[in-house]
Amino acid sequence: MVSVKASRPVAVMMLAMLSGCAGILPVSQPDPEPKTVEREPVQEVAEQSTAPAVEGKYLPQQGYDAQGKKIPYVAAPNPYTQQVTLVPAAAKAAFADARAKRENGDLRMARKGFRAMTKEFPTLSGPWVQLAGLSEQREKPEKAREYYHKALEVNPNNVNAYIEQAMFERRQGEFNNARDAYLAALQVWKDYPEAHLNLAILYDLYMNLPEEAQPHYEAYDFLTGKTDERVANWLIEIRRRTGIETSFIDNPPPVPEVPEVPANTNAAGEAVSADAGSSAPAKSEEQG
Repeated sequence: MVSVKASRPVAVMMLAMLSGCAGILPVSQPDPEPKTVEREPVQEVAEQSTAPAVEGKYLPQQGYDAQGKKIPYVAAPNPYTQQVTLVPAAAKAAFADARAKRENGDLRMARKGFRAMTKEFPTLSGPWVQLAGLSEQREKPEKAREYYHKALEVNPNNVNAYIEQAMFERRQGEFNNARDAYLAALQVWKDYPEAHLNLAILYDLYMNLPEEAQPHYEAYDFLTGKTDERVANWLIEIRRRTGIETSFIDNPPPVPEVPEVPANTNAAGEAVSADAGSSAPAKSEEQG
């Protein structure tokens, strides 16, 4: 299992799941909890079809100044957490109650609670995401797709919903759909580390497209400050398979060549020593 863990206050997580079209959190709040993904080889490799070329606009790029020194990279902010909204206390309570019922296995009452929320609090996308998950549990994939689409209609910036949708499609074996959902998340937030990581794993282990996976492993490694040793090892391994050693992220400018200083010449065009113009007297042949 690949899990990019980070501690998050319970209150923050509740707001993240409740978020609607106006957003979820004030700017000062931390990002939503990253998602956990599986990185295990599959028995069958999906057909390689319509896989897009690397979308360079989704990849971060290390910049350099005129002297060739690195410019610190500033990641784009998460637009989902940049939005600010006030979630009513009643919505928080209803969401917590429905989620507790789902966790306790009372799927019917959980579904009923989330459905009621979509009517009472129509600007919140979180209940639709929960309904999608419940539909998958009930083995109703088409209904799950409908609810994911509804969640993203309510809040197109809900990057977590794209990740949930992509993981659902991957579990359904719809790898192209999963890819499209990850790319949609990156279109909203190109510096979303976990979207890059999930997409890399999808390309690598499920679609047999290591050349497409490599840039996104590297993007995740870059955006997280090269702190995940496992991903660093995966990058070494995938570079061996692809034979691509050139970075997709960090390409330093070439070191300027120092031009050669041409030798001085005399009036006849003959080369002379560099110290010929010094104040020391010139030597002459000895007279016999």
